[in-house]
Amino acid sequence: MKKFYLLYHTYEFAESKEIKHLGLYSSLKNAEKAKERYCKLSGFSEYPEKCFCISEFTLDTDEQWAEGFVSSDGITEDFRNLTIILNKMADINQPPETSWQDDNYYYILCEISVLRYRTDDISELSEYIRKMFSDYMKIEINSEICTITAERIIGC
Repeated sequence: MKKFYLLYHTYEFAESKEIKHLGLYSSLKNAEKAKERYCKLSGFSEYPEKCFCISEFTLDTDEQWAEGFVSSDGITEDFRNLTIILNKMADINQPPETSWQDDNYYYILCEISVLRYRTDDISELSEYIRKMFSDYMKIEINSEICTITAERIIGC
């Protein structure tokens, strides 16, 4: 299956999220190179590098919404439940709404949420959880704990 990578830039503006789709790339390496170019440009250079995001997609597949969609209330409740599960795993003792104020953690939650709806593969989700916490929170979580957490997430 052919993969492609979406590079986008996101930040808070006037109490809302501003998202700029910057390009689609045939490899993660090309997307990373584009990110480096954008980081140096006017406007973009005023924001931290974490505002740049790269998401992987598979060509000619129903990536999202394959089974329909849930209302905003349902999405919020699902996201809240995901946050509760991940907070417990990472030993974060605060309510979801407070957890969401940490930009890195919020990004992790969003990315895990997207993958959750794209796969039912526990080992894939488990490894993704471990990698996201390692890369963005600098927290190393035991792979067995990540597997248990992935099972709980998929079971929701």
